[in-house]
Amino acid sequence: MNPTPDLISKQQNFTDSHFLSTNSCKIKMPSEMKNYQVIAAEKKAQQWDKIPKEWRISPETFQDANNVMEIPLKCGLLDETESKITSDYDATALLEKLKAGVWSVEQVTVAFCKRAAIAHQLTNCLTEIFFDTAIERAKKLDLEYGQKPRGKTLLPLFGLPISLKDSYQVSGYDTSTGLGCYVDEPAEHNSALAAMLLDLGAVLYCKTNLPQSIMTGDSDNNIFGRTLNPRNKLLTAGGSTGGEGALLALRGSILGVGTDIGGSIRVPSVCNAIYGFRPSVGFVPHDGVRDLTTPGTDGIRSSAGPMATSLRDCSLFLKTILQAEPWRHDSTVVSVPWIDLKPTRKLRIGVAQNDGVFTASPPVRRGLKKATDLLRGNDEIEIIPINLPNVQSHYQDIISYFTLLGSDFARTGEPVIPSLQAIGLLSVPGTTLQGFFDLNVRRAEAAKAYHKLFRDNDIDVILMPPAPHTAVPLDCWTKAAYTSLWNYLDYPAIVIPVDQVQDIDSADDLSNAKFGPDDEGLYSLYTGPEQYKDAPVCITVIGYRHRDEALLKAASVLDSVINQV
Repeated sequence: MNPTPDLISKQQNFTDSHFLSTNSCKIKMPSEMKNYQVIAAEKKAQQWDKIPKEWRISPETFQDANNVMEIPLKCGLLDETESKITSDYDATALLEKLKAGVWSVEQVTVAFCKRAAIAHQLTNCLTEIFFDTAIERAKKLDLEYGQKPRGKTLLPLFGLPISLKDSYQVSGYDTSTGLGCYVDEPAEHNSALAAMLLDLGAVLYCKTNLPQSIMTGDSDNNIFGRTLNPRNKLLTAGGSTGGEGALLALRGSILGVGTDIGGSIRVPSVCNAIYGFRPSVGFVPHDGVRDLTTPGTDGIRSSAGPMATSLRDCSLFLKTILQAEPWRHDSTVVSVPWIDLKPTRKLRIGVAQNDGVFTASPPVRRGLKKATDLLRGNDEIEIIPINLPNVQSHYQDIISYFTLLGSDFARTGEPVIPSLQAIGLLSVPGTTLQGFFDLNVRRAEAAKAYHKLFRDNDIDVILMPPAPHTAVPLDCWTKAAYTSLWNYLDYPAIVIPVDQVQDIDSADDLSNAKFGPDDEGLYSLYTGPEQYKDAPVCITVIGYRHRDEALLKAASVLDSVINQV
């Protein structure tokens, strides 16, 4: 029967089977099903077997340490060269060493595989481990390019180890996304980005942990367990790309790739003091990524982007991808060239102290003030105070969009993880078909309002806190405040570390929370520097949609002033 206007007018709920997605697990016969606890035990055992015995460290080395950042260099497993390779360079500098033949691809790959193994034992940050495959690829690259045959140009990412969030398909390995029903279903093909990175010469060696549902600020699931924050194990490592965050913080990787639909690249970057870049949707190939976007609903879309130990590595990543014609790998890619923009005027930076809904906590306010004070002293930068319009109503619409996402973990008897329960999304009613149309209308109006904000103030980028707080205690990152606004508008955004919680960052009275009871509740999470010891303090820089290269250029100027890099 053909659909009729009468059927549409009934406004059937988009989420009749709430949180049941077309991405749900393949239906298996009862005899084939296993309880999630059995699946998890088997998967963890397979994972442990892939870490060579000589790369294992005694739990006594680290189990009592709250901050494990120094253990990779103190545990005795890395030799001097491996320590230097993994500690002293960002991806841009290491790539130069690889292309110059200072070290072989195999040396570099083994060093990062070993350090990733150490990082995993300290924080539980990995999911799929394929060190053997990576080392074999490294040997082949050395054989093929080591002698630099005449007329043969080295590939752009020649020999560079790159880690991936678990949601990227890598041929021959699971894309379980922490769900038991996807375990033991190895991918038949590489995701578009994984294939592209391999074509560009990169070495893929591991995938990293994320939360059940890929929607929370704690990377915790019933199959692999929880990823810990290496700076403070009592605080979250962030989500949903938290495994990458922890791995990069411990330099088991120096360039990884995540996805971001509400802050999933930026939240772990805040928690782990790394650089995280959420590009405009479609700049980086996304095909072959397992996420929760329901096919056919063009709401808030997931964006793929880099996480790194330097800002210039984020630029390296995007430049390399755009110059390699990503549209050849993914039909949904936006074909925007990299044009090597040059500065034409003094940078005009719109500074927002908060989002008008949630007040920034004391260390976050101090970090923003430190950054803006440094920028005010630069003759090539002009600061323009701004306020963000209508954010409260936008947040309400964002939640409505998120009800269109789904996941299915009932078949293996998996309970809901605490952080997913805490965000409350499972209990939010789904929207209707007409409601979805209305959401799109209001988002188009919001786009006009923020276009006006940029144009009326003649600003190049916005500078503000990346979140109202730093990393918070486990299962307490319950709001996608600050981050999700830019997914809603599809504006590129990058996180820049600027400091960490200091003894001077005392907790203050709740009366400093300006925007009501919800604000007070979030503001009360910060209890002072004792509980938040070593928590990173960051800023974020936001650009206009599809002006990603301009954002990266502006952010590099700000980073050079603030961090003197």
